[in-house]
Amino acid sequence: MPIKDYPEKIIRQQIIKKIKPKIKKGRSPHSKGYVSIDGKIEAKVKIPNDHSRLMRNSKSQYIASALKLNNDEFNDLIDCPLKGPKYFELLRDRVQHRQ
Repeated sequence: MPIKDYPEKIIRQQIIKKIKPKIKKGRSPHSKGYVSIDGKIEAKVKIPNDHSRLMRNSKSQYIASALKLNNDEFNDLIDCPLKGPKYFELLRDRVQHRQ
C-alpha cells in the first residue's frame, strides 16, 4: 500500500510525540531529528515544517525511509496504531539484522 497524503503538521507532530528524536536546528529551514538506540544514532530524519500543506507520497517516502519504516508502518505511525515503543522495537530488530 502506498503512503497516504498527510499534512506536514501531522507528520511532524506524530514523529515528535511518538519517537521523540533529538532535534537540532541547522542552517536549513528544516530541523533534523536524530533517533538513538543504546547511545548510537540509528536514524536521521528531516522534521517537516509546522504548516498544513499536504505532503504527498513521493516526499513522505524519504521520511519513511529515513526512519527505516516501510509504507504500511509509516501510515501506522501517523494514523496511530504504531506507538513509540513498537517503533523502537522495529528499529532495534532492523539494526540487529544489519549487523
